Amino acid sequence: MARSTAEIKKTMTDAFMADPAIREKYGLGEGDTWHGRFSSVSLENILFFIVAAGCHVLEVIFDRHKADVEEKVASAVVASVPWYHKTALAFQYGDALVFDDKTCRYGYAEADESKRVVRFAAVRDRGTSVQILVSGEKDNRPVALSNDVLTVFKQYMDRVKIAGVILNINSHESDRVTINAVITADPLILDSSGTLLKGGGKPVERAIEEYLKNIVYGGTFNKTRLVDAIQAVEGVEDVELGICRYRTDASAAWTEIKGNNYAGLSGSYIPEGLPNTLSYVV
Repeated sequence: MARSTAEIKKTMTDAFMADPAIREKYGLGEGDTWHGRFSSVSLENILFFIVAAGCHVLEVIFDRHKADVEEKVASAVVASVPWYHKTALAFQYGDALVFDDKTCRYGYAEADESKRVVRFAAVRDRGTSVQILVSGEKDNRPVALSNDVLTVFKQYMDRVKIAGVILNINSHESDRVTINAVITADPLILDSSGTLLKGGGKPVERAIEEYLKNIVYGGTFNKTRLVDAIQAVEGVEDVELGICRYRTDASAAWTEIKGNNYAGLSGSYIPEGLPNTLSYVV
């Protein structure tokens, strides 16, 4: 932000009055100030004012130039993965898009947070296409969009996307995950069912639920991080992870998770049957 002429001039006069050589030449005393020693019509004051005014005008020009550049950058469409992610979250159900002749882009006449039904989005560049996973929100968790809303969302993305780009848009209920594990527990902290002796509750089950809930939408289920989350629970001494399985909302069958990672179809995960799949050794 451009400084005023007075601010620039004060910076200059302060430096002038603090310079030892200047103070010696002008015979300035310890308590002398600029206004106390130089009148408004003095040559020094006039010169400083002229330079300060010139600097002020230059800073104003730079500010305007910066604003023009930022406006042009903001109006330019960069069809990157983050751009598609931001655009997906900006969807407003029930509002019409307006074409802007200046930017040649579609957008909403007015932003309305209450109409933004897409609360979670994940975008993956597949080379020949762009895959977009989206979900609404219920009880702070992802939930699949209804077919009616998803249809409108697809129309919205087709209109705002870059011409020629193929979009693959889906919305699914969270993948169900079963986790088999044998947990060695401290008998002074946990009982044989995994319940806290002091205060009650099932901290291991809670830790698993929190781990799955905190996986970034569209992220990957990782067995190593799961074990780390369980081992961080008070009273857990060791974890022997068994078979883990998943089931999508499109399938009734359970599939074993091979390897250390699983990238869910839906982008989010919910544990199922933990009281039956976790066993404790105390």
